[in-house]
Amino acid sequence: MNCLILSLGCGFLSQVIETLIFAYFASISLADSQGLFPRLENVGAFKNVSIVPTQATCGLPNRSTFCHSSAAAESIQFCTQRFCIQDCPYRSSTPTYTALFSAGLSSCITADKNDLHPNSHSNSTSFIFGNHKNCFSSPPPPLPRLAASFTLAVWLKPEQEGVMCVIEKTVDEQIVFKLTISEKETMFYYRTVNGLQPPIKVMTLGRILLKKWIHLSVQVHQTKIGFFINGLEKDHAAFDARTLSGSITDFASGTMQIGQSLNGLEQFVGRMQDFRLYQVALTNREILEVFSGDLLRLHIQSHCRCPGSHPRVHPLGQRYCIANDAEDTTDNRVSRLNPEAHPLSFVNDNDISTAWVSNVFTNITQLNQGVTISVDLENGQYQVFYIIIQFFSLQPTEIRIQRKTGDGSDWEDWQYFARNCSAFGMKNNGNLENPDSVNCLQLSNFTPYSRRNVTFSILTPGPNFRPGYNDFYNSPSLQEFVKATKIRFHFRGQYYTTETAVNLRHRYYAVDEITISGRCQCHGHADNCDTTSRPYRCLCSQESFTEGLHCERCLPLYNDKPFRQGDQVHAFNCKPCQCNSHSRSCHYNILADPFPSEHFRGGGGVCDYCEHNTTGRNCELCKDYFFRQVGADPSAIDVCKPCDCDKVGTRNSSLLCDQIGGQCNCKRHVSGRQCNQCQNGFYNLRELDPDGCRPCNCNTSGTVDGDITCHQNSGQCKCKANVIGLRCDHCNFGFKFLQSFNDDGCEPCQCNLHGSVNKVCNPFSGQCECKREAKGLQCDTCRENFYGLDITGCKACDCDTAGSVSETVCDPKTGQCVCKLNVGGRQCNECLEGNFYLQQNNSFLCLPCNCDKTGTINGSLLCDKSTGQCPCKFGVTGLRCNQCEPHRYNLTIDNFRGCHTCECDSLGTLPGSICDPVSGQCLCLPNRQGRRCNQCQPGFYISPGNATGCLPCSCHTTGAVNHICDSLTGQCVCQDASITGQSCDRCKDRYFGFDPQTGRCQPCNCHLSGALNETCHLVTGQCFCKQFVTGSKCDACVPSASHLDVNNLLGCSKTPSQQPPPRGQVQSSSAISLFWSPPDSPNAHWLAYSLLRDGFEIYTTEDQYPYSIQHFLDTDLSPYTSYSYYIKTTNVHGSTRSVAVTYRTKPGVPEGNLTLSYIIPISSDSVTLTWTALSNHSGPIEKYILSCVPLAGSQPCVPYEGRETSATIWNLVPFTKYYFSVQACTSGGCLHSSPIAVTTAQAPPRRLSPPEVQKISATELHVEWSPPMEPNGIIIRYELYMKRLRSTEETISEESRVFQSSGWLSPHPFAESANENALKPPQTATTITGLEPYTKYEFRVLAVNMAGSVSSAWISERTGESAPVFMTPPSVLPLSSYSLNVSWEKPADNVTRGKVLRYNINMISEQSPQKSIPVVFSQLLHAAKPQELSYVVEGLKPYRIYKFTVSLCNSIGCVTSASGAGHTLAAAPAQLKPPLVKAVNSTAIHLRWFPPEEPNGPSPIYQLERRESSLPALMATMMKGIRFTGNGYCKFPSSTHPVDTDFTGKCV
Repeated sequence: MNCLILSLGCGFLSQVIETLIFAYFASISLADSQGLFPRLENVGAFKNVSIVPTQATCGLPNRSTFCHSSAAAESIQFCTQRFCIQDCPYRSSTPTYTALFSAGLSSCITADKNDLHPNSHSNSTSFIFGNHKNCFSSPPPPLPRLAASFTLAVWLKPEQEGVMCVIEKTVDEQIVFKLTISEKETMFYYRTVNGLQPPIKVMTLGRILLKKWIHLSVQVHQTKIGFFINGLEKDHAAFDARTLSGSITDFASGTMQIGQSLNGLEQFVGRMQDFRLYQVALTNREILEVFSGDLLRLHIQSHCRCPGSHPRVHPLGQRYCIANDAEDTTDNRVSRLNPEAHPLSFVNDNDISTAWVSNVFTNITQLNQGVTISVDLENGQYQVFYIIIQFFSLQPTEIRIQRKTGDGSDWEDWQYFARNCSAFGMKNNGNLENPDSVNCLQLSNFTPYSRRNVTFSILTPGPNFRPGYNDFYNSPSLQEFVKATKIRFHFRGQYYTTETAVNLRHRYYAVDEITISGRCQCHGHADNCDTTSRPYRCLCSQESFTEGLHCERCLPLYNDKPFRQGDQVHAFNCKPCQCNSHSRSCHYNILADPFPSEHFRGGGGVCDYCEHNTTGRNCELCKDYFFRQVGADPSAIDVCKPCDCDKVGTRNSSLLCDQIGGQCNCKRHVSGRQCNQCQNGFYNLRELDPDGCRPCNCNTSGTVDGDITCHQNSGQCKCKANVIGLRCDHCNFGFKFLQSFNDDGCEPCQCNLHGSVNKVCNPFSGQCECKREAKGLQCDTCRENFYGLDITGCKACDCDTAGSVSETVCDPKTGQCVCKLNVGGRQCNECLEGNFYLQQNNSFLCLPCNCDKTGTINGSLLCDKSTGQCPCKFGVTGLRCNQCEPHRYNLTIDNFRGCHTCECDSLGTLPGSICDPVSGQCLCLPNRQGRRCNQCQPGFYISPGNATGCLPCSCHTTGAVNHICDSLTGQCVCQDASITGQSCDRCKDRYFGFDPQTGRCQPCNCHLSGALNETCHLVTGQCFCKQFVTGSKCDACVPSASHLDVNNLLGCSKTPSQQPPPRGQVQSSSAISLFWSPPDSPNAHWLAYSLLRDGFEIYTTEDQYPYSIQHFLDTDLSPYTSYSYYIKTTNVHGSTRSVAVTYRTKPGVPEGNLTLSYIIPISSDSVTLTWTALSNHSGPIEKYILSCVPLAGSQPCVPYEGRETSATIWNLVPFTKYYFSVQACTSGGCLHSSPIAVTTAQAPPRRLSPPEVQKISATELHVEWSPPMEPNGIIIRYELYMKRLRSTEETISEESRVFQSSGWLSPHPFAESANENALKPPQTATTITGLEPYTKYEFRVLAVNMAGSVSSAWISERTGESAPVFMTPPSVLPLSSYSLNVSWEKPADNVTRGKVLRYNINMISEQSPQKSIPVVFSQLLHAAKPQELSYVVEGLKPYRIYKFTVSLCNSIGCVTSASGAGHTLAAAPAQLKPPLVKAVNSTAIHLRWFPPEEPNGPSPIYQLERRESSLPALMATMMKGIRFTGNGYCKFPSSTHPVDTDFTGKCV
């Protein structure tokens, strides 16, 4: 079955209505739907429902009974009694609690009313726990005893890192329970009858944050515990749920502390508020109510609560409750409602297994009055197409259905049903004259006795179909008729119950379900909507370009056509305005639309408030004073750039420029787009200058390559490297001889840097300016009595008169003076080596050193030149180094170190004495001897502590051998092995009791097994015993100890005690690694361990001191199973055992049958799959992993990973086969299902590349294209569209379809059947003929598959060239008397019909003003390039008329323009002969002359001049004359006066 005209969806509500919808679809012609419509769904499910009378439901206010009827007729004559009980089986309200902050607060806890948790009441208080000792709250006794089920709830705001105690209860210093938090984990410690158990650790990283309020709840029921942070998780479950090893054991007595552990550790630092203790396990909804203040509303009897054992409402059915750690598909569920409950909410709970039952009508009057049920669709106006009422009881004889279309509207009749329509004053099955007419449908005279359905099909009600039902989208009144926000049902009367044989308790109404099948109203522009929001919101398709709650208007920039609702044929998507990205909105103007009655042609969009300095309907133009660059993207944000014309350089100071290109209107000598620069050869742009700029007048001898151009502003010409000046007319400083042939202009002066004042020379002679001491053209030599020209210049000789020979000069290069005997140095002012300086009056002498090489370093004979001191060895002194320093001796030539130090011992030498300078012998004190006096005489030893002299030995008379001792230490030589000490007067180790008469000691004789060592007390001889040993010789065990052993560090052994329990680490589902420490008191040096599991010994081992940690790996265990372990420890004296600990193995690989299936329908980009849930025998299922692999190597799909048993895989490729498989995983492994193959549905194709266009001729183009890169289905048709462009890329014709091809192209050809492959693929190439030459056309391709279409981008190509057809005459303007400027314009492309190769400029005639007939000829003057649009013709004659033609040529041929004429300017006349002179008398002359042979202009004006010779100036001739008529004059040659020199005088 296909989802077509109405796009009502393929996922139908139930089998009951499926055939009805199929029959409706079968009555309408099948066609692909282009509009988008949400799928049909039960829009009335779980919506608010009410009834009149309000107490018309059974069981209210008290329990009641009714008779159940079956399909059999005789069932209504008897009564099968049923109860109706609306009371909740469990709680119906939130229980009371104990406020733990009501009393018992320490003084360090501060109350605060400012920083409170969210949603706190105005009078609330939070409590600040500081980082102080004993800062906690302790509720006063009597403390509440915890029941088997309880709940803790508290608001926390931690403000310190680390583990902090929230609450702890202890009895006799043993923990009953404790709750701690940190930023990483939450820990719950608890005690059962078996003792303290391993804590429950919950990782809460990222959920408990510092300085943030969080709400923490701990829910305990028997052995189940749940942790909640800030209410519920998204699936309304706990944050984490675990199983305790047993119920918590508590007593009434004990101590409870909040904010600190009983041992004073784990101090809570932060704030707490509203700490509650409930003596029951709150349900998940109640925990959410404690957190938010609102109880989560349920559609069905929301006040009924779940039991503590199953605190979570079943996510798949509100009637049931499940445990927090149960899967959504678990069978372990309990009913939240009474099994005999039949509330009104059952009529629309989307479950036909439940039924609402009314109260039993006591009489016929009540039955005829009936009941009214109203369903509020709540969140908007829906389109409703079907209503099905499924009765559980006997059917009413009259049903009236009404609707509301809005909150403020009245109830409108929608449909009547009756056994006899006359009850409503209507005909049975009356005609429907209009689409919104209402009739009455006759019910059958005989209906089933239960389970009867009444169906209201809005479009096809009964035998008479509604007018317009088969043209729904073109029937506005019918579209309005299906809309509703509320629906009301009136039931009156009843079949059969008025008969006398019927039991009266059958007089009630019961409804299994009222199904309201409808969809969101999205105007054909969305296939999905969000019905969870209020009001609901359509998820508008991106391709529709619509917006609004119901996709009822176009996006701001998509109003090129008015908004139109999509239908079954066309989507009627909003069309974009072509605003070139310069507007935020546009509006539709019908006057601008050439085809206002069509949606797919034309357009009337007008852009609003064009930005970025644009204007025009499409923001395609630039505003005044802005322009668009040639070839610029019209949609660029900066496409319109300011003209920025420089009014200084424009004619009439204009600021306007050309719209394209932006050229401003420049003055004569000004150039540049902005007229802001002078032409080459001109400078100094000025506003008052009519031509704009002045000429440069550069000196070509000094400019680079003879350039005549200069700087635009300063007029500076481009000088050669060594040339300066504004006009480059003189050499730079340091250069000379300006010459045109010199590439650098001038050559360098080459002045010596050290001898010249500077680098500058005379630019004409080249003479440098020398320093006083230097000379030469380049100042490169020194004058006399100077030498060494260098960076400092020439230096004076400065010879010392005392040391140099008189009347001599120094060397001119080195400056060396001529020295006297034994004198050296450049200036003869120092002694030579081996001599030293001796001042004598105003002169000096140089004397020899005479050093003793025995005492000098390295035997040197040289001395200091100023003092005469020789270089002495270390310890040697004297001017000539010939004697030792005091306290030194032994000066010899072989001793390279000089004199030795005496090193006399200061403690043994006479104070103030020195040693002999030759032998080095020191002067000793009494009892001292040796060269250095550092030894004592026999019988004496050196005094300790740096005292002088020697001390006598103190050897014991009987203990020592004699009175002589060690001279350094004073140690005497003892006469017996038992004696020790410096004087041999005490006992050694292992001996005691020194006897001064004999000089001997007694041995200790300690027992080696019981003594710590072999030593004893020096006086008493008592040995030092081990811990469990006694006796003077340590040879007996202490009481309660035995087995004296030399290897036992304790000596004897006792029974071990305080054995710690084993610690375990669960390795896998079948192995636990155990390790344990020795007992705190092993009491022996050897231990034997026995490890017992569940009371059975599984491992034994032994250990000796030093004891180590023991390890054992317990394997072959069952997955997810708890095991109890303890240690039995034994030594030679006895044994002990540890407490038992319990560990649970990790989950193993799940077991069972994992079956994967998919849900129909399958969309183009997603597949919904479901799979069976597995048991938790091998451990809790932590996640399911749904994997998919594309068959044909398409892009990989994203797998699903989570706890749900169904998932939707998105972003799939349409029309592609995928293999799916699922894994069920515990932490111990995964179980794999068998794979299944699913093929996604088709979708509109995507990524269609533009076609390839090749020119064939001047009138033909060949177009070829490839299939879409993403066909997403079977391509059945291609359409080719074309439009013609101007040369400026503007469209001059609407697009039109020029080709269409059909066929069958499947992306999976090998997977299709033989019949499908029998169709050929649609054609992908064609040739377009009859086009205009050299014209640009744009093409795009439309590819269509069974789900939609895609269009390629436009691509353009020109047709081939042909001969040009026309050329406009040129424009001819004069430039001078000898030149004309010939200019022309390039014709449009449709005239040139090809790429312009050249322009031929021809001169065809010349005419003189004196002649009436021109001279005709044809001369090709110039072949211009395509980009040239003017040519200057030079070498013409003045004052002549010339005619020119221009020929335009492309690759095919040429066309010549008509002629254009121009007139050269007038020039001075030429070839004027001298006048003919004839003397008349002595004072008169007659003159006559002929006109010039070349007048070069209009008739000339003649001026006669007479001149005479005059006295010449110096080397020049001055001419004197008279002009007629005029004044006299004097004319001097140009060489007479210097340049720039004024002349004052008069001619005589």
